[in-house]
Parts: sequence; structure tokens; C-alpha cells
Amino acid sequence: MRAIVGYLVHDRIDPAFMEYDIQEIKELAHVIGFDVDTVVVQKRQPDVKYFMGEGKVRELSVLVQEKRADAVIFNEELSPRQVRALEPILEPAQVWDRTQVILEIFKRRAVTKESKLQVELARLNYLYPRLYGLGGVMSRLGGGIGTRGPGETKLEVLKRVIRRRINRLEEQLSENKRRRIVTGIKRQKGTYQVSIVGYTNAGKSTLLNALSKTTKPTYADANVFATLDTRYRRFAVLDKKPVVLVDTVGFVNFMPEKVLDAFKSTLEVIQDSDLILHVLDLTSPIMDEQESTVLRIINELGAGDEPIIKVYNKLDAYDGPLLKDGISISALDGTNLDTLKNMIVRMLKSSSSEVTQ
Repeated sequence: MRAIVGYLVHDRIDPAFMEYDIQEIKELAHVIGFDVDTVVVQKRQPDVKYFMGEGKVRELSVLVQEKRADAVIFNEELSPRQVRALEPILEPAQVWDRTQVILEIFKRRAVTKESKLQVELARLNYLYPRLYGLGGVMSRLGGGIGTRGPGETKLEVLKRVIRRRINRLEEQLSENKRRRIVTGIKRQKGTYQVSIVGYTNAGKSTLLNALSKTTKPTYADANVFATLDTRYRRFAVLDKKPVVLVDTVGFVNFMPEKVLDAFKSTLEVIQDSDLILHVLDLTSPIMDEQESTVLRIINELGAGDEPIIKVYNKLDAYDGPLLKDGISISALDGTNLDTLKNMIVRMLKSSSSEVTQ
């Protein structure tokens, strides 16, 4: 399917990194089946009614007809009012925003029961305030709640159904969290925990596989959000206690609040870490901004005081100067992995111990 991106440059977007930001939204769109060949850029503050200026929206409407576009994807979250105003102008193209795209990716990538519950909660929390008049959004996000569409006379009934489902999902996830806390307390007594965090597609799952040498490797590919579920792998034995590696969901710039809220119960595993490996992509032109995004979320999760090793990954594809405040590796070809392993052990060790791998 073909799509057009509506991209607004304003005080929230750094023009210096616009090209990378546009490439990211293209990649996100590609994951759910849209090929983007046209980007319409406007420099202004978001318009209350249309997000972009009315003239640019009319320009998008013409492009929809010329390109036979199936969708127009806006790079930020749209308000219900904006979607209602845009849909009749841009038809027959669907109107998507960044949050919808990410929610759709999460829906497709969720594997475990818990991640599916988390994605459903995020989708319903996004949908709930948008019920009135959102026919297109409803058809894409409303599956699984026992209705085909809002219908004016059914609106209040539909809201109650969704509200009850949201409450039920929150209860289930809270119960899962309680079980995880109990399990975590037991695990803490007998293990060291090393959490792997980073921006999506930084190579976290590849690093997990390389460090754990597992016969059943964690799924890893070059697409964004390849991993949504928390994965545990054994790394070593230190002071007769196992060292466990924990792989977590990747972060992204402007991570939708509803998505982050839904996954916080899983991400809180980071709070139990004895050590955090922050994986950064050396080849990314906005690595500093990605680092800031991840550190902000770590702080929001209450894990900002945990010891951190910066792991600069993808050295095999990088020819620039090495950075001194971390270790540069290639999880793909194994460069400097032994040095990283020794660094992990040194930071975990509080007394002399014998390590067996």
C-alpha cells in the first residue's frame, strides 16, 4: 500500500535531525505494510483544527489523488478533532498518526499473553477519547471489543463496554505485576540481574544472544520493535550466584505515553537491576538524542541511580572515532565481547569470586 507522510517542523522537532526523523517514520510505516514515497513538510506550530495548515492539507488531498495513496500518516499524535476534520478532506485515504502506527506494530509483534494484554490496554486507552465520529480509526483499532462501529445511539453503551474492558485489563496486569514482584524478590536473593536497554533497533536482542550463547536465540532482526517481551537468559555464575541477562522492549523518540504506561509494569524489571547495559547504535546520526530518550525513560521508571555501562554497538559498520565513556563492540561479529563480559563481571563483583561460563 502507498502512503504519504505529513511532517511538521516546530519547536518539538529539531530541524538538524529532520532527515533521520522522517526516515524513522517511513520505517515505522513500512513495518505495517505502507511504502512512503512522498513527504509533505511544513514549518509552523501545529494547527488546532488540521494539525498542518489548511493549505498544506489541501495539497495533501491533491497528492492523495495523484499518487493514489491509501493513507496519509502524520508524524505526531492527532487529536480527535483533527482526525474528524482531516478524514473528509483526505478521503479515500486513511488518516493515521504516529501513535496509531506504533500501536499497530505492537499489536503485530506481541507474542506472550502479557504483552498482548499491554498492547490491548494501550489501544483502548487511545481509542476511548476518540469514539465520537472516528469511523476510520474505529475500524482499525476497535477489533476485539464486541462491536463493529460506534453508531450514535450505541455510543454510551460502547463507552461502557470499553471502560469495563480497560478496568479488567488493568486488574490483570496489576495481578501479573504482583506475581512478578514476588518472583523478583526470590530471584534477587539468588541471582545477579543485568538489564539490557536501548533505543529500538540498537541491537539489544543480538547482544543478548551473543552474551548468553543460547541454543535457542532470542528473535532479532533489523526492524524496529522486534522485541516486545521481557526475555531472561543465563550469562555466568558469580560468587555461586547465576548472572541473568534481561532483554527489554526498545524505546523510540516521542514514545506514545499510552504505550509507555501500558508497558511500565514490564519495564519496572529494570528497577531490580544490579547493572544496566545501555546499548547505543554507533551508526545513528542522532545517537545523542536517542541516548537522552532512553535515559529519560529509565529515570521515569525509578532506575536512574543504577550502575550503567554504555555499550556502543555496530562497530562493524562504523568507521568514526571511538568514544571514551563506554565500550565499543559489534554484537554481530563478536568484536570486544570478551572485554564487555569482563567489564560486567568487574562491576558486579563486590568481593573476590570465581566466574564460570
